Amino acid sequence: MRLILSGHADSRSIMRAVGTAHQYIAKPCDGPTLKAAISETYGLRQLLNNEQLAQLVGRVGMLPSAPQAFQEILTCLQDPAASIADASKIIGRDISMTANVIKLVNSAFFGARQTVTTAERAVAYLGLDTLGAIVLAHSTFKGSMVSVIPGFSLEALWQHSLEVATTARALALYEKMPQAKADEAFLAGMLHDVGKVVFATRAVPMPDGSPASVDEAVAQMNSHHAEVGAYLLGLWGFPNPIIEAVAFHHAPSQTGGEGLCLPKLIHIADQLVHLRRAQVSLPVDVGLEPKLLENLGMETHWPAWVAQLDLLDGQGRAE
Repeated sequence: MRLILSGHADSRSIMRAVGTAHQYIAKPCDGPTLKAAISETYGLRQLLNNEQLAQLVGRVGMLPSAPQAFQEILTCLQDPAASIADASKIIGRDISMTANVIKLVNSAFFGARQTVTTAERAVAYLGLDTLGAIVLAHSTFKGSMVSVIPGFSLEALWQHSLEVATTARALALYEKMPQAKADEAFLAGMLHDVGKVVFATRAVPMPDGSPASVDEAVAQMNSHHAEVGAYLLGLWGFPNPIIEAVAFHHAPSQTGGEGLCLPKLIHIADQLVHLRRAQVSLPVDVGLEPKLLENLGMETHWPAWVAQLDLLDGQGRAE
């Protein structure tokens, strides 16, 4: 776990730190603030008790983007007429770019007064010049990395994550949640499977330290991607609601959150996307935690959610 405490905020110092530290804390910093940062980071160990996986995540500085998304952002940043809106639209569709830029903009180096949870605000804080320097200077941001798991597609994961993010935001707005909560839902949906990127692009060790076979790596990814993703985002200083949603998006009742809390919302959105992509008519409880909708008092909401998503799909095709 690597935290930087520094009074230097010049661009050269920032560029050296990008991809090295998990969090950045600016001087002056009082004792309680520093203690809290260390305590909260160390407390993440309860999310991931596997020492080999903890070491694997600890080596992650920045995440590789899907090749298509990287080429799009590179072309955008080389275009003199490109705007912040153009760049944020591309970044907001890619898991790794979203995680990377939000990690940076929420660090003390950039001094965001409030936690940033959208790609649009993150790019606006960074500016196109700084964003371009980060994209061009750090090879781990590039989309040329090949998955160590044959057949795994970052592009397919990107598409699924975007669909879950869009669905989560649509459900939040349909249920009359504030716009800030809808933005938070989009971010959590976008990052809910970020742990799979770690498994797919890095050799995974077995408990005895030996390299995992392809089948073993896939098994570990399916079993532990939620905890690995949450652990990584926690190291990077992401807000607790996002970490919790990523950690428990397969088992949201473990969080104890009341009502349609973020982990439950992401769990429902994830299952909705899987069922709609399968294009089959199934009972609403397939894939969901048992009695989840019943406990929420939302058994009758499922058809309305599906209808709302069909409407949004129709509007998207019309545009």
